[in-house]
Amino acid sequence: MADEPAGEARCAHPPQGGPHRVPRDLADPLIRELGGWLEGAAGTGIEADRLADRRVALALRRLIAAHGLAPFLARDPAAIEVVAALPDDLRAWLAVQDEHNRLRIGRLLEELGAALQAFAAAGLPVMPLKGAVLATRPGADPFRRPMADLDLLVRAVDLEASRMTLASLGYRKRPDRTRRPTHDTFELPGNDAVVTAGGEHPDNPRRIELHTEARRHLWGWVDDDDLTGHLWAGATEAKVLGEPAILPSAAAFAAHLAIHATSDLLLARGRLRQWLDLAEVGGPPAGPDLAGAPHPRLIYPALRLAARRLPDRFAAGGPGGLVVLAGLVPERLARWAAGVPLDTRAGLHAGRSSPADDATLGARWTRWAPYPWRLAVAHGDAPLPVAALRHAARVAAMARPRPA
Repeated sequence: MADEPAGEARCAHPPQGGPHRVPRDLADPLIRELGGWLEGAAGTGIEADRLADRRVALALRRLIAAHGLAPFLARDPAAIEVVAALPDDLRAWLAVQDEHNRLRIGRLLEELGAALQAFAAAGLPVMPLKGAVLATRPGADPFRRPMADLDLLVRAVDLEASRMTLASLGYRKRPDRTRRPTHDTFELPGNDAVVTAGGEHPDNPRRIELHTEARRHLWGWVDDDDLTGHLWAGATEAKVLGEPAILPSAAAFAAHLAIHATSDLLLARGRLRQWLDLAEVGGPPAGPDLAGAPHPRLIYPALRLAARRLPDRFAAGGPGGLVVLAGLVPERLARWAAGVPLDTRAGLHAGRSSPADDATLGARWTRWAPYPWRLAVAHGDAPLPVAALRHAARVAAMARPRPA
């Protein structure tokens, strides 16, 4: 689980006084408003009396936290006018969130540096992924975005040695209770409990997720979204925080971010922060060309939606390879990405924070509903009835109990 806001990390308790999930009729206009803030909208379009409504104010905070936007709003020049128009209490909350995130990222970067140093001492090649790379890119403000954990990719033959290396730093492996494990999760003793689910906190769990493959196993897939070979193929030796590391090529890294973002959209937990990340790696003067990247059905949706929401943050002409990718995906998927409202109907997060929410019928429908765009991602050009039957069979196969 990489780069969810820290308060989203499988928390046991919802934010105090806040909703578990913001109702769609409230979430959708607020998400669209937040999207405008990312583009530098001059002031907020939310009426002052609505912001004075406690239900609206709590929902807005919940969505800002769920989408990982508090540090952006506190730091990005594009948000200055918007933040200036917000009520004092909301601006104060953003400042607190930004400070908590600054402390948290500082600790995560210290832990990343220690891990990279230990891997280098053990002679083990290791590739940081997602937030660990975004936070350490040259010239980047490492505190501009939240980060739930550190993702590290190692060769399968080095897995046991990598586990021992993390154990030497004091990390303990968490029990795996997923049906299709994609990684090992490690945590430090005393850092296993969520302090707050209402936003960022430096003492919320700061885990290391150790991968030997880069794939999500979503919707019953096995290797349709496997990007492992692509990441290693163009990788180069580099220094991260002054320590030896392996970094993927710019195109492979952007493809991985896009696949991860689309995967979260499929599960109705996409985040606007992920679209900012895509704009950052694909921004001026020229982003990487993704026309030749594998798995275009998973790369295209998030990339196209991000380009619609943040056109001025990408290089001129939009993300590299976007036009080519559009011709490689089912036509109904391209039409959907070109016209779907940029809110929960596009798979964006509505603020769910409690595992208990996932057990409700509504939440399960939200996650597994056979919407045509989802079927197009999962099953390509298969006729909708055929794709729907395949999907139903896969969901039924996944209904068995989780490992104890």
